[in-house]
Amino acid sequence: MVSFFKQKGQKSKKQKTDEKDQSISKITQNIDSSITTNLDIVKQKTGSSPDIIIRTLKISQNPQIKTTILYVQGLVDNPSVTDFLIESIMKNPHLKEKVLPHEALEVISKDVVSLGGVETVMDWEKLFLSLLSGDSIIFIDGINIALVASTKGGERRSVQEPSTNSVVRGSREGFTESNATNIALVRRIINSPDLWIESMKIGTVTNTDVSIMYINGIAKKGIVEEVKERLKGINIDSILESGYIEQLIEDQVMTPFPTLDHTERPDKVAGGLLEGRVAIFVNGTPFVLLVPALFIQFFQSVEDYYARFDIASSIRFLRISIFLFR
Repeated sequence: MVSFFKQKGQKSKKQKTDEKDQSISKITQNIDSSITTNLDIVKQKTGSSPDIIIRTLKISQNPQIKTTILYVQGLVDNPSVTDFLIESIMKNPHLKEKVLPHEALEVISKDVVSLGGVETVMDWEKLFLSLLSGDSIIFIDGINIALVASTKGGERRSVQEPSTNSVVRGSREGFTESNATNIALVRRIINSPDLWIESMKIGTVTNTDVSIMYINGIAKKGIVEEVKERLKGINIDSILESGYIEQLIEDQVMTPFPTLDHTERPDKVAGGLLEGRVAIFVNGTPFVLLVPALFIQFFQSVEDYYARFDIASSIRFLRISIFLFR
């Protein structure tokens, strides 16, 4: 009796493994030419989540061509999806009656969709990454290629005064949880083409956007390459905050002093970049990392940038003296 249940359990486990392998192989293959098959894969992969919106469109000039738009509710800019995507496809006169599916793909990408950043994808990995980043996906029946339209948006916190590093004299702008907004805040201060940015995805599950920023010609190439190598060497499921990055790339762990600096002030990041440091932006947090960090740097206030050099130096010397003789 015991062996019977054991064999039954092993068989059931094997069946589940085979079904899982078949499911994975089905999802990891290229996009199919059938909209029905593609939608089944999307529903299977996302668990038929209700926030995945599927809109099937009728092209007035050519109802024979089936078109479907997918997007994630809350991650897209709704006016862009409605006005510049859905209505453009449904009412655009370029989609004539005799146009073929592959011709419709080209017409939609070049003439119909009036949004920037329209590109084609053929594999599911890139498609899901774009979909869950706030882009909209366009499927055309009979074509094994999908269109990705940039419609990122949704509710975000506005730029406010930072709750930490408060100053009497200086900027009142603070970083938000959006990488794009944070990078733009620094670009407003440093209007130079030498301000370079490189982005990557870290986290096998979260696929968090991480960007590094530095001024070409001021930051040492060795430091920039070291930062890149350490970030690329991170192998972790999730990055929820810049503190994850800080712990994974720092040199010394057994020390009470921080080895990386963090701030939510764009002016402090700009000052660090002008001194040759590298900034690390992590999407989802208002705290930006600055590397490398020196011990003397933690005796400096952001207001020191705005004071006369003799006054700022005297105040900094006073801070160091209090720390040493206290």
